[in-house]
Amino acid sequence: MIHAKLASHQSVRRRAGMLTLVRVRSLSPKRCLFLAPRNGKNGYQSYRLSKKVGVPPALLYQVIADVSKYQEFVPFVTESFVNERNVLTSLPTEAGLRVGWKQFDEMFTCTLECLKNKIVAESISILLFDCLHNEWNLKEAKSRFTDEPSTLVELSLTYKFKNPLYNTLSSLFHEQVSSIMMKAFEDRAMKIRAVYKDDVDQGIANDVDKN
Repeated sequence: MIHAKLASHQSVRRRAGMLTLVRVRSLSPKRCLFLAPRNGKNGYQSYRLSKKVGVPPALLYQVIADVSKYQEFVPFVTESFVNERNVLTSLPTEAGLRVGWKQFDEMFTCTLECLKNKIVAESISILLFDCLHNEWNLKEAKSRFTDEPSTLVELSLTYKFKNPLYNTLSSLFHEQVSSIMMKAFEDRAMKIRAVYKDDVDQGIANDVDKN
């Protein structure tokens, strides 16, 4: 897998270990677009999710980039941590997740590329995936009915497990799991915005602009 790093920035290792970033997202049928997985010639599955979320892009970006907090709000994630961070921005460049569901318990590591309004994750855990490419794209969305900031979120995911059973299960439950995950990120962002509403548009936006 490609070991992606933030362009022209250095990174520093925080601690050794396996794990990092995964993103499953989703939406409710009335509010988002879901394109079902496409099976490639080599067994790769790809899908894309698009949804409008009622928070500023800067806030949602922070929620997505804060991988170490996933264990606090993302379903099925039992452990999350960051191995490396960019020394200039403190954004993660390598992070990990442990995911558990019924009898399944797996951990994996990804490199992260945190660009403006875009976060890309690539798995480097060769024992679990042949491929995992996860990409978030955020764009400010304006409404005709309100001045409140909102975000058009698009998630693109391409993957192939080494275990054929995992590939079969993921193809059966991808939409259900994705919907749960997207709601988790949306709810997290909405909760933070409700608590820190006065600071969201100014402080968070300024931090993201520096990146």
